[in-house]
Amino acid sequence: MKTLCSVPAKLILSGEHAVVYQCPALSMAINLTTQCQIDFDPELPAQLTIELCDFNLITTLSFKAYRQQARAIEQRYQQFKRTPKTLNIQQVLTQPIDLILTTLYHAETQCTMKTGHWHIRIQSQVPIGRGLGSSAAVILSLLGSFMRQHSQRPSSEQLLVLAKKIERRQHGNSSGIDPATLLYAGLLTYQINHPIQPMTIHSSFLSAWLIDSGAPESSTGQCVMSVKQHHQHDNQLWQAFTNTTQHIALAIKQQKISDLKQYLNHNQTLLTQIGVVPPTIQSFITQLQTRYHAGAKLCGAGSLSGNHAGAILCFSEQAPFELCDTYGYTCQPITLQTQGLICETI
Repeated sequence: MKTLCSVPAKLILSGEHAVVYQCPALSMAINLTTQCQIDFDPELPAQLTIELCDFNLITTLSFKAYRQQARAIEQRYQQFKRTPKTLNIQQVLTQPIDLILTTLYHAETQCTMKTGHWHIRIQSQVPIGRGLGSSAAVILSLLGSFMRQHSQRPSSEQLLVLAKKIERRQHGNSSGIDPATLLYAGLLTYQINHPIQPMTIHSSFLSAWLIDSGAPESSTGQCVMSVKQHHQHDNQLWQAFTNTTQHIALAIKQQKISDLKQYLNHNQTLLTQIGVVPPTIQSFITQLQTRYHAGAKLCGAGSLSGNHAGAILCFSEQAPFELCDTYGYTCQPITLQTQGLICETI
C-alpha cells in the first residue's frame, strides 16, 4: 500500500515572536511543497527504511532500534525542560532523522505501527531553517501519510494538537502557527487560545518575492529564548506588534498595497528592536525599501548574529534580483496557496 501526503510552506506576515506572548499573527501558506510517501508491505520483515531525499540519506532500522532512539530523544527533551536546564534545545534532535523518529513515536500514541516493512520517503521544496515551516511540513506530511496507512482520518484540530507537541522537540516551544497555516492554508489570523480566523483575499494581491538570505547562524530555539530573556515582560512592545498586525490585516482587507508596505516596514523595525535582525540583513532590507520602494521584512525567527537570517518577504513591483545577487541571496516569486494538507492512496 502506498500513501502520499503533501503540504505547502508558510510565511508569517506579522507577529513572529509576538505570537508566543498571546498576540495575534498573520500567516500565509505559499506554493512550496513538502511530500511524504510511504510504501508499506506486510509480507516483508518488520523494519523501517527512511529516505530523506534533501539530505541524500537512507537509513534502515528495526522497530526496536527506532523505538530505542525515539525514547532517547524523549529523555533528552525532558532534560531540556528541567530547571535549571541541563541541555539546550539543539541537543534534543541531533540529526535529521530524529525529527522523523519522534514524529513516528508520537503518531503511535494514536495507532500502533502495523508489522511489516515501511519505506518512508520525504522530499521538499522548502529550504530548511529559513522560517518557512519546514519542520512542521515534515511532521504533518508524515503524520498524514502514517494515519492514512492505518485508515485513520484525524481532524485538523487533532493533527494540530499532535504537531504542536512534536514541534516542541525541534524548537523548544511551539505557538502552533506553523502547523495551523499548513493545515488550513490561505491567509489566516492566528492567536493562542483563540479560534483560527481565515481571511478571504484574492490570491494575486499577496503575490510577492521570497528572498533566501541563507541559513541563520542561530536556531529558532536560540532566537526564541533570547527574545524571552530580554523582552518577555515588555507589554508595550508586544502591544506595538499587535497594532502593526491589525494594520496589516486591514490593509490586506482593503487591498491597499501602499498601507501594506508601510506596516510591513514598521514590523521590520520592531523585529530589529528585539534583536533578531543582524546588521547585514538590516542593511539589505533598508536598500530594498529605498531602491525598490518595497515593503520588506524578515520572516521567521531571524538570527542573533551573522550575515544570514532565513527568509525575507518583499512586496515590490520590480524584482530585486540585482540587489540579491550583490549579497549572494536568491530570489523567487511566490503566491498564496489555498490548499493545505492533501493525502491520497496511490
